[in-house]
Amino acid sequence: MTSEAGLTSPDTDYTRHIQEVLNELRQMEQTPRLVSSPDELEALEREIRQRTDRLGSLLVGYHIQQALDAAPLQAEQAQLVSQWPKLLKNDGRVKVWIRTAQGLAVPVWVTYYRRKGQRRAGKRYAGVYAGLVLLGIYDRCTPALASEVSL
Repeated sequence: MTSEAGLTSPDTDYTRHIQEVLNELRQMEQTPRLVSSPDELEALEREIRQRTDRLGSLLVGYHIQQALDAAPLQAEQAQLVSQWPKLLKNDGRVKVWIRTAQGLAVPVWVTYYRRKGQRRAGKRYAGVYAGLVLLGIYDRCTPALASEVSL
């Protein structure tokens, strides 16, 4: 499983980014910042919150990618596509940005299926990301984010 450039896999990318954020958090832990005003404390809290939100989003993205690459979900995708009202063709894997409950977007590689042929104006028919549908990800938002927004 490689990206479009064929150089790195999504797993390696996630692992690298997760490690970077963990290192940043460890650095903050090892060198405590002495705050002496409410503004400094607020800035420190905001900085820590941003890093932990980023870490959480990366972990969610990593798990989504693992689920999309797993054989059981791939089999469910094939079954969903075969039962679709119109005949769909596999249009390959594309990078999609998913917004997590933390509010940050993470990239995942997912298979895109669309109807065969073209419409009159030469444009392609709209398709579906079957893996995202099976995971309950609509409008490129995780179910947790959709739940938060609806509240």
